[in-house]
Amino acid sequence: MNGAVATQRVMVTAAATRLGALVVAALEADPTIETIIAVDAEAPAAPFRRAEFVRLRDDYAQIARVVGGAAIDVVVDVRAAAALAPPDHAALVALDRGTARVVGVCGAPDSGVRRLVVLSSAHRHGWANDLPRFVSEDTPVVAHDAPSPLLRALGVLEDRAQVCADGAEPLELCLLRTADPVGPAGAGLLQTLDLLPLFPTVLGFDPAWQVVHEDDLARAAAHAVGERLAGTFLVAADGTLALTEALDALGVNHAPVLPPWGSGLLGRLLQRAGLRFTQDLAGLLRHGRGIDNRKLKATGFTYRSTTREALATVVPGRGRRLALGAGTSAAEGAYDADVEAFLRYSPSAQRPDVPVADEQRRGIAALDADALVALLPSLDVPALRALRAHEHAGPRRERLIAEIDVVLAGR
Repeated sequence: MNGAVATQRVMVTAAATRLGALVVAALEADPTIETIIAVDAEAPAAPFRRAEFVRLRDDYAQIARVVGGAAIDVVVDVRAAAALAPPDHAALVALDRGTARVVGVCGAPDSGVRRLVVLSSAHRHGWANDLPRFVSEDTPVVAHDAPSPLLRALGVLEDRAQVCADGAEPLELCLLRTADPVGPAGAGLLQTLDLLPLFPTVLGFDPAWQVVHEDDLARAAAHAVGERLAGTFLVAADGTLALTEALDALGVNHAPVLPPWGSGLLGRLLQRAGLRFTQDLAGLLRHGRGIDNRKLKATGFTYRSTTREALATVVPGRGRRLALGAGTSAAEGAYDADVEAFLRYSPSAQRPDVPVADEQRRGIAALDADALVALLPSLDVPALRALRAHEHAGPRRERLIAEIDVVLAGR
């Protein structure tokens, strides 16, 4: 760390995904971070050690209220990288829905956010024939109107984040473009071909491939927060492997059965096989990519796994999504009980002047008892006691009081 003693109040998006939860855990290990608010549309399957979880809809409609209520000064947006760890087309679609609000809240005139850390992807550089052997932070990126849905989503996210940072002084932007995160849960873009009995490679092509272990990526995000980094950094493990070497390391059967056509024709061929991310897969199979990771290492960051070592951690059955959060989607509507309960009872909520919804102004009786019961395990002992006292003096819902007593007895 840089020796600064000032504490930070951090929000992490996509916190219920595997990668998001790893980022939260890495931040929890940093004593300079005073508060961590983890948000997602799904509830995490395992509790965080000291972070507090708030469930939002996947369009992040209520994020401004949580950011203001908790006096957040750093936002870590994990959504794009999480959509590739493992590849999740639905998460990629949802990325567009939430980007305007996640980025917009950081640049709002009354926002207390001072730094935005965005985990994007090295896929933003595309797969052109004229790319250097190793892309760097100075390598041109593909325009956000690219034909690939993945490149379009990444372009919109990065462009909006940059525009926001340029127009909202003193907001600083740290952009982490990462190689595909790999680990027990998945193997990046290569995982999209899991449904095929034989991994098809392109005749006459054996391009370079480079990844990053998911733990190293989570540590890199925490490093960017702790060191207060600004600018663009590429995140990738040391070393590259030829694509066939990577497949051998994964124990995947492969054969050069695809014709060496242009990427467009190759992408349409893969699409007819029922695959997603086909244009990006075509680029991987024909061109590959090496990534220069020296700029981040120059800030003091060290990788614990090489590309080969990272791929060795991938386990069989990587086609399933091992998110640390398979929960219930947040309810639709302008009123969100989870957000209201957070703003009203959480010790992390800092600003009494944050407006509350009309339903909340009627008091705790406006909250459905079932919704409150579901929230009880996430509340600490003082909040539970305050809620019990309020309930006993007001609505007196006996079932809710009994459930609070049960949770308190277990603490």
